[in-house]
Amino acid sequence: MLERREFLQRAAAAAALVGLPLPQLEKQFCRETPPLPSADLYQSNEDAYWARMRPQWLLAKDRVNLNCGSVGCTPLPVLRTMIDNVLHNEEFVDPWYPWFGYEENPPLHEVVDSLAAFLNVNRDDLALVRNATEANNTVGNGLDMKAGDEVLMTDQEHPGGRCVWDQRVVRHGITIKEIALPKPPASAQQIVDLFERGIGPRTRIILFSHITTVTGVVLPAKEICAMARQKGVLTQVDGAHVPGQISLDIADVGCDFYGSSPHKWLMAPKGTGFLYVRDELQKQLYVNMASGSWRDYSLKAYRFSNLGTSNLSIMVGLKAAVDFYNTIGRERIYGRIHQLARRVRDHVAQKPQLKLINASADPFYGGMVTFAAPEATVKNIYEDCAKRRIRVSGGSDHVRVSTHIFTQPAEVDSFLETLDGTLARSA
Repeated sequence: MLERREFLQRAAAAAALVGLPLPQLEKQFCRETPPLPSADLYQSNEDAYWARMRPQWLLAKDRVNLNCGSVGCTPLPVLRTMIDNVLHNEEFVDPWYPWFGYEENPPLHEVVDSLAAFLNVNRDDLALVRNATEANNTVGNGLDMKAGDEVLMTDQEHPGGRCVWDQRVVRHGITIKEIALPKPPASAQQIVDLFERGIGPRTRIILFSHITTVTGVVLPAKEICAMARQKGVLTQVDGAHVPGQISLDIADVGCDFYGSSPHKWLMAPKGTGFLYVRDELQKQLYVNMASGSWRDYSLKAYRFSNLGTSNLSIMVGLKAAVDFYNTIGRERIYGRIHQLARRVRDHVAQKPQLKLINASADPFYGGMVTFAAPEATVKNIYEDCAKRRIRVSGGSDHVRVSTHIFTQPAEVDSFLETLDGTLARSA
């Protein structure tokens, strides 16, 4: 048990940081987090293993969260690490300042090293930012473009990736060419061919989401980047949904730029992000936020982390999230995420009223399954889910369901039962 003074400090800091009532946090922070379940339990009973894992999160028992694709659910060990760092920083006992956004300090060095190893990149090619939108804007605003230069992108890009280029259309006269992704895709080569046919003489850069936010389809990033490189076209990958959902090796992807929001599937603190910039392109990219070292090229990609005073503790939490993920194991995590998503996919595939628009085959989905239906049916699905306190996402004509390791089979069943009831009424 925590000492009373330590508990009050930690709980008060948690209440301020995560926006939860102090009484609720008292129940969580007055006890130590239960240990992770053993590997032996995983071998003997997977469902029991993941059920034993659930107390690592603050998730309410009377709600079902099937929308990790928007924001992730940060586990207690990560929250504790972040909150303890907040309290420690306020003592001002370290020789460095308790922030990130200027020079790199020892805690930040550890974060970058850990993240670089996790992503399989050189640490000098990695910048810490606050989310994928900031990463995408750093590329979109930083690359020299002239009137008539073209950006090729898909029709499923998130505004955080697309809109910086929309603004450059207005400001600088560049052009955008859009390709329509099939719903669902038939093969990886079909997607690569669409990109290849879309490249023209003025195409400078391809922007695409590794996993799209609209449908959750996993695009063949490595193959797209290899094709673009052969044609002398740059590649910018919006990987907001990737780290933690599927295995990511940026060196293997072979892109020029890669940005992400690990607060989603890696379940890091909100406000953490990263940007990978290929070494030979770093001097060609202007910073998005100009500070004193805006052209100090010796900083390598860290130059793009000069954002002004920002919260060091959430970045320390990012390292804790990587540690948490590595402790469980990426293969084990992906296996569970995909196993639960497959249950949704297989159930939806049996419903003639619904159409899968991403999960046509295993390579095209990780932990997100998206299906289309008439707008009236979709509206009823959302209303019925809300009545049962089930959180899903999507649009007016489609529903997107996200599963993660905290998701329990009974929660998936609750959604599927709700879906069946809605469809039965709509028949």
